[in-house]
Amino acid sequence: MASLSDLPQELVAKIVAEFHDDTPNLRTCAVISRTFLPWSRLHLFSAVRLTGRNAYAFRILIAPSPTVAMYVRQLDIPMEVSLPTFALLPPQTLAHLPNVTHLSSHCDPFGFRQLSATEKLVLVGATRQLTTVHVFIDRVWSLPEWAVLLNGCCSLTELAIHAESTGWSVEEAVVQMPVVAPESTPRLHTLRISGDCKILIPLGNWLVPSGFLAALHTLATDVLYLQDDYDAPDYRQPIVLAAAPTLQTLSLHLDPPMTLAATPHAISIASFPRLRKLHLRGVPDATIGASLQWLVALLQAPTDISPGHGALEEISVDHTMIRRDLLEIPHATWNALESALLPEAKFRMLTFKGYEGSAIGMADAFAHFSATMRDRLPALHAKGALQMLE
Repeated sequence: MASLSDLPQELVAKIVAEFHDDTPNLRTCAVISRTFLPWSRLHLFSAVRLTGRNAYAFRILIAPSPTVAMYVRQLDIPMEVSLPTFALLPPQTLAHLPNVTHLSSHCDPFGFRQLSATEKLVLVGATRQLTTVHVFIDRVWSLPEWAVLLNGCCSLTELAIHAESTGWSVEEAVVQMPVVAPESTPRLHTLRISGDCKILIPLGNWLVPSGFLAALHTLATDVLYLQDDYDAPDYRQPIVLAAAPTLQTLSLHLDPPMTLAATPHAISIASFPRLRKLHLRGVPDATIGASLQWLVALLQAPTDISPGHGALEEISVDHTMIRRDLLEIPHATWNALESALLPEAKFRMLTFKGYEGSAIGMADAFAHFSATMRDRLPALHAKGALQMLE
C-alpha cells in the first residue's frame, strides 16, 4: 500500500481542511501534510495520553515515524478503572522517543514482571533522559522496579509518588529496595508523596541512604493515616531530616502532627537553615489547637541559637476550623506563636485558610472569625503579617 505521504497534496490539503477542529485526526494530518510546520507538530504531539484504547495505535505510529517521535515530550499513562487492563508501553517504543522528559503513569506501564533481561536494559537506557516522574502506586511490589530505573536516571529532578490505600499492611510495605552509592544517584529538587502513609516505609529505605535528597528544595508529604497507622512509628521523620539542610519549601499533613523528638537533637526550625515556606494541612481530623501547639514547638529554636537569623518568610495553615475552635486555644499558645515569629527579620506572612462558616444564618460569620484571629495575634496583625482566607 502506498504511503500516506505519497497522496497528492491537493487531497492532503482537503483532508486537513475537513479536520481542522478534530485533534485526533489533526495528529494524522500533521504526519502527512507539508503545511504543518514544526511548531504545529510540537503543539499536537508534545503531550500524549496513552490509554488501553489508543496505546497500540501509538506504537504503530511511532515505530516508523522518527519525525513524529522527536516531538513527544510528555507521556501520560493513567490508571483506568473502567477498563480491565491498563495501557502498556514496550521499552522499545519508549526508546524511539528520545525527547520525552516527563512521565506520569500507573504503577506498571512497562509490564515489569514480563520483561526479559534485554528489554530491561533497553528500558533503563530509554528512561535516562527523564526529568520528571509521577507514579500512582496501588501495588507496592512495583516500587522496587521503579527504583531500579530511577537509580540510574541522573537527569531526574522531580519525583511524585501517590499511594492508593488498598488495605496493604506495614509488613507488606517493607519491601527490599535497591540502594546504590549516593555519588551515582540523581539529586532531586522536588519530592511529593501523597496517599497511604505506609508508602513512606519503602521510600525512606530507598531515597535516604541512596542520597536522592541531598539537594532537595521542595518536599510535600500529604499522606493519610488510617486508624491502625496512628500507633506506628512516624516514617515521615527520616525523609524530612535527610532533606532538612537544603529544603526551601516544606508541606506537612498534621493529622497526626509529625513527631519532633529525634536523636541526637529534637527537630526544630533550626534544623531547616534554608527553609523559606512552610505549608501545614490539618484535615480531616486534626484540631487547630493541637496543630498550633505543634507549630509553636517547631518554631522554638535551641537556646544556643540566636533568634531572628532564620530564612523563614511564610507560613500557611490550611485547617478546618470555626471561631469556637479559636476561643478554646489558650492565650499562652497565641503568645508563644507571636514571640517565635516576631523576631524573625525575614518573616512576612502567616496565613490561615480553611474557615468552615458553620455559624448558620450569620452573614458576617467570617468577619467575626477574622476579628477573633486578629485579637489573638495583635502584633502580627499590626505588622501586616497576618491574613485569613475563606
